[in-house]
Amino acid sequence: MDLYQAILSRHSVRRYRNEPLDKETLAMIDDIAAHVRPLVPENRFRFMRRDVVSGEDLIAAMGGYGRVLTPPHYLVAYTVGDRAPLVDLGYRMEQICVQMVQLGVSVCFIGSLGREDNVRVRFRLTRGGRTGAFLIFGRAAETVTGRTINAVIRRTSGGATRLDPEDIFYDGAFDSPAVPPKHLAKLVDAGRRAPSANNAQPWRFLWRDGDLWLLLEKHHIRYGSSSVLQEYRYFDGGICMANLMMAMEALDMPGRLHLLGPADPSPEGLPDRLEPLARIILN
Repeated sequence: MDLYQAILSRHSVRRYRNEPLDKETLAMIDDIAAHVRPLVPENRFRFMRRDVVSGEDLIAAMGGYGRVLTPPHYLVAYTVGDRAPLVDLGYRMEQICVQMVQLGVSVCFIGSLGREDNVRVRFRLTRGGRTGAFLIFGRAAETVTGRTINAVIRRTSGGATRLDPEDIFYDGAFDSPAVPPKHLAKLVDAGRRAPSANNAQPWRFLWRDGDLWLLLEKHHIRYGSSSVLQEYRYFDGGICMANLMMAMEALDMPGRLHLLGPADPSPEGLPDRLEPLARIILN
């Protein structure tokens, strides 16, 4: 499977074969995680791969664990740093996910925001590290029953649909959404296919003067009412950025991605409901 195909076909699997991956595949996954491309190089990234032990009570750590059946493995990853740690974490973990898909491995994120203190204690993580989500992985259950359960859980959790491109893309101004131009269609499609907590899809895209701006909704009802859960937009924004970066590589689109900071200007006319996250300068 090539890289762009893996980006588009990657989806959350909720029902797994109750058997571990072979040692060679696990070794390749460890190598992928160890050499994943950073968004913020100065941030520290750490991960641990764990096998699900029979009888292990993970529900306290993974609040959504009951919606995932018989997973054999999971990654606990975290970043430590002062600059956009959740964005950086999502950026790295989505790259790991997509490369797993290229290996034929199925994946699923289980969010951990709101339970980070418990996760740090349970797994003895560095104080101040941001966890964002667990990454469940293994082989999908390919029986008729397994595929049916996967489809039902994805549908009931709201993860089976995506917003149309014309609902999230602006061409030049924020007056009204538009269909992306042909030369951007595949890039935007890769971004909108990104997974997000409760399928919130907080991203919006602005094309202006040769730059593609990635913007996030400041508040999304699907994340919940607390300010901590609203931080999922940063983890999910990092995931979307990873899809964009990998798509540029796969489609041979020259350019660079710039993570915006407090001193960077925002696009003119930016609505109050949106905040800028990144700017992609395309050649």
